[in-house]
Amino acid sequence: MKPVCLNLEECNGLGDLICATPTIKKLHDSYQRKIIVLSKMPELFKMNPYVEASYKAASVDMDWFNKNAIVHNSFYLVGKKDERGIEMKHNMMDIRQFHAIHLGFMLKEDEMECFYQPTEEPNVLVEGKYAVIHPVNSWPNRTWSQDNWLKLVDELNKWGYKVVAVGKDSSETGFFNVDKPVHEMDDNIINLMNKTSISQTWHLINNAKVVITMDSGILHLAGTTKTDIVELGSPINPEFRTPHRNEGKHIYVRGGCGLHCSSNMKYALEYWPTIDYVQPLIGCLEKKETFECHPSVEQVMHAINNNI
Repeated sequence: MKPVCLNLEECNGLGDLICATPTIKKLHDSYQRKIIVLSKMPELFKMNPYVEASYKAASVDMDWFNKNAIVHNSFYLVGKKDERGIEMKHNMMDIRQFHAIHLGFMLKEDEMECFYQPTEEPNVLVEGKYAVIHPVNSWPNRTWSQDNWLKLVDELNKWGYKVVAVGKDSSETGFFNVDKPVHEMDDNIINLMNKTSISQTWHLINNAKVVITMDSGILHLAGTTKTDIVELGSPINPEFRTPHRNEGKHIYVRGGCGLHCSSNMKYALEYWPTIDYVQPLIGCLEKKETFECHPSVEQVMHAINNNI
């Protein structure tokens, strides 16, 4: 049989790529052989037990793969329409199912756990009880303010937590373009932003008491550890993002608004019954002045106190 390949070259985000791992396992189990993966972050799949080889997509000859391998493609309709005018709406679908549906199937509940194993041994160690935070700008509706992060750090310090900040300056390109720089932090934290690899970030999270993040790649990376996760509320329905795993708590802390408008079909209708309209991701779809789906610092600390 020809080698089997999953082509993820059009998938840009860390979290989106990690969420392809259940589909990789499904392909492995179906073909009864390991899978070749092509992506922009090959390090994510090098230690995957269901992967034969992981290559940077830009470095391979796709003509060779198309002629000599069984090639499956995923993530190629984000912000685009197929020949029938149907658009794959990222914010209205489970990310793990997003990959599977591109290949023509769905995953069962017990097939949704993501996998990542670091390629490096830990070289940055933090002693004692600490929390990992991810204070990074993203889409406005998925960005907790810098003031909130600074207040949270102060409260965690009072409760005896050291605080480690992780994340990198990045950008997202495609149907929409957005810069994602890290926030400026003060001296009360161990600032490792823009300083750690994916492997080292995983080790920091894996040894932490808790990781606190909005919907982001760090959320999905943390979902491959046993560490407790506090996810800050956003307009995305958490059912589409919550990590599936057997160990470790996941606490979702929403603000006063629980409409999850970015994942609610009624906000996607330009006019009834058309559903091919992408709503803006930069403002509250209820026209509120602030993102009331975002929790307050007090709500987050209350959740940590009651659950961690």
